[in-house]
Amino acid sequence: MPRGRSVYDSFTVGSALEYRGGSFTINGRSFRIMSGALHYFRVHPDQWADRLAKLRAAGLNCVETYVPWNLHEPRQGHFDFGDAKDPMSPFLDLPAFLEKAKEQDLLAIVRPGPYICAEWDFGGLPSWLLRTPHLQVRTSQPDFLAAAVRFLKETLGRIQHMTLTRGGPVIALQVENEYGAFGYSDLPRDSKYLNSIYQAMTSVIPPNRVMYFTSDTPSYKGDLGAIKGVLQTANAQTSVLQEFKELKRLQPNRPLMVTEFWSGWFDHWMEPHRNRWPEKDFSRALEEILKSGASFNLYMFCGGTNFGFLAGANVQEEWPFYAPDVTSYDYDCLLTENGDYTPKYMITKQLISQYQIHEDVYTPSPPENTPTVAYDDIVLDKILNLNELIGQLPHVKSPHVMAMEDLPINEGNGQAYGYTLYRTRITVPKGGATLTIRGHVRDLALLLVDLKLVTPCINEPRDLDAFGTWVKRNSTFELSSEYSGIHTLDILVENMGRVNYGKPHDFTMKKGLSEGPVLLGSEELKDWLIYPLEFKSGEIDRLLGWRSYAGEEVVGPALLQGDFEIQDEPEDTFLDACGWGKGVVFVNDFNLGRFWSAGPQRTLYVPRPLLVKGLNKVTVWSQYGGQGGVKSTDSHDLGAENPTGVTPGSGGPLINICKT
Repeated sequence: MPRGRSVYDSFTVGSALEYRGGSFTINGRSFRIMSGALHYFRVHPDQWADRLAKLRAAGLNCVETYVPWNLHEPRQGHFDFGDAKDPMSPFLDLPAFLEKAKEQDLLAIVRPGPYICAEWDFGGLPSWLLRTPHLQVRTSQPDFLAAAVRFLKETLGRIQHMTLTRGGPVIALQVENEYGAFGYSDLPRDSKYLNSIYQAMTSVIPPNRVMYFTSDTPSYKGDLGAIKGVLQTANAQTSVLQEFKELKRLQPNRPLMVTEFWSGWFDHWMEPHRNRWPEKDFSRALEEILKSGASFNLYMFCGGTNFGFLAGANVQEEWPFYAPDVTSYDYDCLLTENGDYTPKYMITKQLISQYQIHEDVYTPSPPENTPTVAYDDIVLDKILNLNELIGQLPHVKSPHVMAMEDLPINEGNGQAYGYTLYRTRITVPKGGATLTIRGHVRDLALLLVDLKLVTPCINEPRDLDAFGTWVKRNSTFELSSEYSGIHTLDILVENMGRVNYGKPHDFTMKKGLSEGPVLLGSEELKDWLIYPLEFKSGEIDRLLGWRSYAGEEVVGPALLQGDFEIQDEPEDTFLDACGWGKGVVFVNDFNLGRFWSAGPQRTLYVPRPLLVKGLNKVTVWSQYGGQGGVKSTDSHDLGAENPTGVTPGSGGPLINICKT
């Protein structure tokens, strides 16, 4: 039997989290928040209990999560909190996640946005917002504010019965997110917007039932993102004590808390794997927090995965100006992406025990790590080329190219994610002609003539100065005299992820061919057929006409498929598809996310619940083509720096199912 009492026994259920002077209290008893971030939408729901149990066993007493608006309201006015048919829907049952937290003796902090950053597409904002002309997100502009308030009321209405005052785990709610950083210089922020968001939230869950707070980096933007009467908290890594000093100046005699104590960091495609924050530096910073008497939230405790097309991106002032995030959100934190313990977990557990915070509360024993398995080789033996694929998809006829968000599909909500194919017929004169895409491509484009890939593949940073990348404005490609005559022209554009952190103008960017026409010579090309390649739920299962594939070279984009059998109960595994250059992998119709030989990430995590005992189906969307099959390996690689890419005809790429 554990020694001591549970968190819920020690801090009376029915009382709210409050603060008196410089301390948090529950039912009049001093309380320190020791929390870890775990995003329910980045971890398979069958694994929530495992991750939460490990969080509690570290000595933590609280779990924190963001709420992604774009997943919960994928179409305007249509909400999904776990009751839809999409493969991601089970990940979205927020009340069930909070109930699991309570079962593991954890309190909860919920950060519903509406903006969350989180290295998540568009910072969690739904892409259909971009369809409204001149809409300004995160402002008091009526169209945005009405949509944001509707979402917040819907979300909080589903968890209002789950506050600690009503026997649930929720002790605190954050208003917006890092709003002080959303603006220019030290100009005032939109206080009308902030106050409206706060009023909407408190109309559902009053402030006498939960504690409301904001978070920013006060040494950077002071109180620009603050709300009068609402607790300010800090976000930091190495400068925690500096942020606490600034908080004391801004709000004397109030509790100190670091809402995002960054335990690691994230990766961008085409950049070296981030230098990991050394354990000794992490330990020193965490001990400073514990010594100070402050509360904290480890961001992240377990990062999980940016499944599907949901990874975000950053903007940069220097070349290449835009940096999309990788699929893994491992974050170099206390648990790995697949939930294994790291040295930072052991450091945290030891320090919390050493400082004997709430020493009458017991700490359970840590669960065992989850096994990982290397499965047998897989043969990709079925194929659909690009033409065979799009022949089974709906399309839009348009005189001009347009952004994916503006396509009149999905009940007027446009295309949110994936790829967009723009097709037309061209007549190239005998002497050849110059093809120009006006403006910027958002984000990567492949050019095909009569289904033949004619532009180079993007495999390393220097390739970004070529045709069809986000770097180039007014990209040009010379169609030489060999292309004279009438041809089918395809431009396949990939949305690599919307910006999740930046200035207001960074949140107006649409994807696809959104900035201007396509020219042949000086003439605009018209009469386009536009195909949204969304790879939505059930789409791959419905595809017909698969042909036999025997490993020969594939030229240009294609879908390839193969099966493998699991004899026993499935376990976690990893998948390496980088031999195919660039694309997406689906396991049993679930979108694992992007792969790219450009690195740094090499492998994709496959959670055990996505696999079944018996026959499993793997589908690979390869943008560049190649040839090969599937081979089992025995390593999980998140850190290769710019490995050699695979171009059509280079031969021999493999997909690897591998064990960590």
